Amino acid sequence: MIWHAVHAEWLKLWRLRMYRVILLLGISLSLFWIGFLLYMLERGAPQVRQEVTLQLALPGAYLQGFMLAAGFGETFLAIVAATFIANEFSWGTWRLVLPTGLPRWQALLAKFLVLCAGAAIFVFVTASVPIIAAPIVSAVLHQPVFQTPSAEHWQLELAVLPLRSVGALIAPIVLAMTVVVITRSQAVAVGLTIGLSFSEGVFAAVLQGLGGWWAAIPRFFYLWNAQAIVRAPVFSGAPQPGVPAFYEAVPVVVVWTILLGGLTLWWFGRRDIEVRATS
Repeated sequence: MIWHAVHAEWLKLWRLRMYRVILLLGISLSLFWIGFLLYMLERGAPQVRQEVTLQLALPGAYLQGFMLAAGFGETFLAIVAATFIANEFSWGTWRLVLPTGLPRWQALLAKFLVLCAGAAIFVFVTASVPIIAAPIVSAVLHQPVFQTPSAEHWQLELAVLPLRSVGALIAPIVLAMTVVVITRSQAVAVGLTIGLSFSEGVFAAVLQGLGGWWAAIPRFFYLWNAQAIVRAPVFSGAPQPGVPAFYEAVPVVVVWTILLGGLTLWWFGRRDIEVRATS
């Protein structure tokens, strides 16, 4: 029954105009980023032009594509997740679905799985623009299509980057789902998730600047650690200053996801809507 629910939820997501608009927005922003790099290539300083050339060629374009997708997706998919769940409350469709015998946890799990699939599609569609454009731009600029990075183990880093980019977007999806289920408000979920995605990094920098035990508090931030999953290297090199290491960020995100997921299932199963289902 769960797979029938997943299929039905996927049809709902694809018919959601906001999701299709966000896919187009991801493509548009990637094109804008390429245009900005081309502008910097023409007007920037020599050192800047050298860096831009690396980002326009492969594998730099591959790296930039997935980094952009993860960065854009944190905000966009939080909006989609909040809308996708909130519509069921505003339209009253939960009262039609749950009495059919579908357990509540399966109904919510189906939505989560579909949102994760939607996140993966968004990431690959958005990232494909710089990757496809790389050989075209290189040919126009008469530059090599491929420029070997100097970093060690760069092949492994690039191989796991798509999985990391999609995995990092699970955090805003789960947070938005939790807030919607508890508050039934799309606006609250979107505002809280986007607010935390922008403010946690600022708070982390302030607390790290204070030093002492204050500097340890950001280790427990949810979305800040989710962002670090994409930014921090896995196989080589040290993370950027102020960014937690990959192996520190993953356990924090996993624990938060389990806690929020458990809270969401508990609340949804017992307290949110008045439907007498067999579950």
